[in-house]
Amino acid sequence: MIPTSTKSLVLIAMGLYLYSRFFGGTLLFYINERFVILTLFAAVGFIIVGLSYRYRLPNAHEGHEHGNLSWAGLAIVVTPIVLGLVIPPKPLGAAAMSNRDVRLESLTSAPAPSNDVVLSKPKGERNILDWQMDFWSSPDPTVFNGQEAKVIGFVYRDDRFKANEFMVSRFTISCCAADAAPIGLMVRSDEAKLFPTDQWVEVKGNFQAGQFDGKEMPILIADLLAPTDIPNQPYLYPY
Repeated sequence: MIPTSTKSLVLIAMGLYLYSRFFGGTLLFYINERFVILTLFAAVGFIIVGLSYRYRLPNAHEGHEHGNLSWAGLAIVVTPIVLGLVIPPKPLGAAAMSNRDVRLESLTSAPAPSNDVVLSKPKGERNILDWQMDFWSSPDPTVFNGQEAKVIGFVYRDDRFKANEFMVSRFTISCCAADAAPIGLMVRSDEAKLFPTDQWVEVKGNFQAGQFDGKEMPILIADLLAPTDIPNQPYLYPY
């Protein structure tokens, strides 16, 4: 049987761990922003339950077995704490894409805009997902010739890319990192080879219709390529 003090410490530690991810600014590396409040409630719940184990009356539940935390249950709670402390927090990047079968269609497609929604963001403020939704509504890539874009993402490339090409990419998530899907914009620049895979960059330029891997698409001809920090919200949300 697990000592009550052990149960208490583990549950409180889980609550504090969740709080540390929130106040450290890395909680959004794992979940959709709409679940942040629920996660904070869960952190409070862990702490309250842990304190209840610590300060409950010694004989209050004598003779009752319900509610006991098993060793297996304890391991489930402890495992994410240990992994979270051992592995530095960071969002999904090019390494996550290299571990899966990345097709061009998955990088250059986004969820169809519902109810024929027309994007109202100024073009200079659109992110990668905004542009992909715009491409979906106008399948002719020449429509975007000359349009200016400024986006942030990480560099992705594989053996299909030339030295002057890469995909500026982000992941979209609906719930958490487990359901993440990559999208990206094709970039061409003579400076592309200076930026390693997985480097976060800011790209500014103009679209021109072109071909990549046998497919016609808008290609962002970069006027400016610059390294940048990982944004506070590294994922994009298709809702």
